[in-house]
Amino acid sequence: MAHYACLDSREVTSLTRRFGVGNVTAFSIMEGGLENTSYCVETSSGRYVLTLWDQKSLQQATHLAHLLIHLADQGIRTTRVVVPPNDPVVILHDGKPVMLKHYVDGDVQAHFTESLLVQLGEQMARLHKIDAPPYLPESFPYGRKYFTDVTRSNLRHAYLDWLTQRSRYLQESIPRHLPKVLIHGDVFFDNIIVQGKQLMAIIDFEEACRYYRGFDLGMAIVGTCRDRRGISFEKATQLLRGYQQETTLQSIEQETLKTFTEYAAVATSFWRFRHYHLRRPDPQLQDKHVEMQRLADTISGYPDSRFMELFG
Repeated sequence: MAHYACLDSREVTSLTRRFGVGNVTAFSIMEGGLENTSYCVETSSGRYVLTLWDQKSLQQATHLAHLLIHLADQGIRTTRVVVPPNDPVVILHDGKPVMLKHYVDGDVQAHFTESLLVQLGEQMARLHKIDAPPYLPESFPYGRKYFTDVTRSNLRHAYLDWLTQRSRYLQESIPRHLPKVLIHGDVFFDNIIVQGKQLMAIIDFEEACRYYRGFDLGMAIVGTCRDRRGISFEKATQLLRGYQQETTLQSIEQETLKTFTEYAAVATSFWRFRHYHLRRPDPQLQDKHVEMQRLADTISGYPDSRFMELFG
């Protein structure tokens, strides 16, 4: 992780005091995150995460904070935001938005048990039933609408032809009138905090938008239901079992789940390629997209019936 902002003890103490959570007793910088810098802060009242958004505007950070408050009020297991007594929910430090959240006890783990997958499915279904706030975007931040950032670039790379072909396929395969709901958009295992057998929180709602339910489920399958061969349909079955305990997908959504799962892998490969080739070129990570590119090809080769069987 690149640490864009470095705070000393005086700055951490001053910022934390504005949120009214007591005196700072210890703090340390946290790993993870590509567009923010976070500190774990211990105070006389508990443990918190102080986040400086290096790549977000004040409005964007404020929308995220209000979304997290909205989700917590609706019973979604996510990070709880600290609302300052005398300041806005997001404050500024050197022109950068700052937010304080309650620390979530637990760990990130790559391999989910059946129970955790069922819980994840339940939480996603509950999320999809919540009204999307009007300030959320109507398109996914690295969905096919943005693939031209790469395909029309001046790079000479075989990936561009592959992405162009996949983009055309998705354009032809996704029905125009599918329902759109509030989605997380990036339900990978490292955005989920667990403690033992309990799912504690789904975190990092920065990609949240009003988009397709099937895409969110496809991303969760890609992010939590993989094995060495590709998709673990046994794991995906548990995820969908939890989801269907709370709500039901329309027939057309069930029929397009394979397409959306492939789309999720394509979109993730696109994000990695764009990030490490165009936005922040890094020779050591320029093959990072290949994993998801290969997974998308693997998903494409599965019979449609494999995905339909997930619904029993």
